[in-house]
Amino acid sequence: MTSLRKTVMTYVTGLLIVVGVAASVMSYYFVKYEVNSFQDNALHEVALTAGMVFRHDIEPRIDAELEDQLVIQIWDQSKQLIHRSGPSVDILFQSELGYADVTAGGERWRVFRSRDATHAIQVAQRWSAREEVAAYAAAGAAVPLVVAIPIAWLMIWWAVKRVLSGLGTLSADIGQRSADAKDALSLTGVPVEVAPLVTAMNSLIERHQTALETQRRFVSDAAHELRTPLAALQIQIDNLRARELSEPEREIAQDLLDGIRRASYSVNQLMTMVRADAGIESETEVVDAEAFVRLVVSGFVSIAEAKGVSLAIVPGTRDELNVRAADLRLIVSNLLDNAVRYTRAGGAVSIKAERRGTDFVIEVIDSGCGIPESAVPYLYDRFFRAAPMDIDGTGLGLAIARTAADRNGFGLDIANRDDAQGVRAAVSIPLGEVSNEVRQFEAA
Repeated sequence: MTSLRKTVMTYVTGLLIVVGVAASVMSYYFVKYEVNSFQDNALHEVALTAGMVFRHDIEPRIDAELEDQLVIQIWDQSKQLIHRSGPSVDILFQSELGYADVTAGGERWRVFRSRDATHAIQVAQRWSAREEVAAYAAAGAAVPLVVAIPIAWLMIWWAVKRVLSGLGTLSADIGQRSADAKDALSLTGVPVEVAPLVTAMNSLIERHQTALETQRRFVSDAAHELRTPLAALQIQIDNLRARELSEPEREIAQDLLDGIRRASYSVNQLMTMVRADAGIESETEVVDAEAFVRLVVSGFVSIAEAKGVSLAIVPGTRDELNVRAADLRLIVSNLLDNAVRYTRAGGAVSIKAERRGTDFVIEVIDSGCGIPESAVPYLYDRFFRAAPMDIDGTGLGLAIARTAADRNGFGLDIANRDDAQGVRAAVSIPLGEVSNEVRQFEAA
């Protein structure tokens, strides 16, 4: 996956380097040219000054710092050298006025020659000295550009970060959305160039919600349509069993009744799944955890007894929970249903509710067949069954529990017991502030 920020900064860095180097080189040579021109003008000024000084019978003198760099020569009209100062280098008399480059004493010199009515003045400067001054000045002009490149890079990086922060906000908004979120993504603060993408995503969300709603209606309608004929079939079979039947006929009738009950259970689970997916919001209420657990367990006592499974409530801590009671009951009921359903006769199921740190945990532990390691990643998938096929089930219970837990911000953890003797399923409820009133659940 390519980072937009990294890509932009890579291009910007390359451009800054190219432009910076080009600007530095151009600045270097331009300043060097200007400094050389300035030094040429300085030679001209020195020649004029030397001529005027000499005419007033004053010997021209060179500053000590320039004494080994400049040579001043003055000739009379007969081309006899009548004055010289500076390094003892023989620089030939230049026949043409103006500037010239000559070699003398193994070095290159820049020479300027002028004349007045009686004298010819010639001023020469070492090229090495000129180059040193020009290079120093040019480097001084290029240094700010070199320093400006990283500063400009940092400023551009900051600007790109600020511009892309809108995308970060959008990404966080999308990441925090639940799967059934229906509201459109906000275009506030989104760059114009990114707005079409957000608009397209909103259109996709709308189509997705339409498809989900169609699916839910289909499942709900199908389940509703199936409930009536299944109930009628169960009544007919009950009536049939009330008659005098032979043993083979009674076994067939019982098998039919068991099949219809399984189908009815599947239909009820589908209806529960539809309601869980719909995410109908209900008001939170304060419930007594101990009474709540007793109420849920009371609905499974007869089922556990019929299977020969021991069902017990382990003493925990009494606490008050501010929750959507219907959703919590749905979660715990499915965990208990799975535990009782997948525990063989003679096994045991226990439930415990207690405070653990900042959470209140309701934990269901069974001595059932456990979960194969290969099935762990798919536990919450719809219609996935990890249990032996000879045990009835729909594969929807944990999917329903997960949907309800996610909607309420509860933690849901299901794993094999440490002793490998069954499964431990726990729902964790973050504790919040609650009122002093506690709703007492009573079994109907």
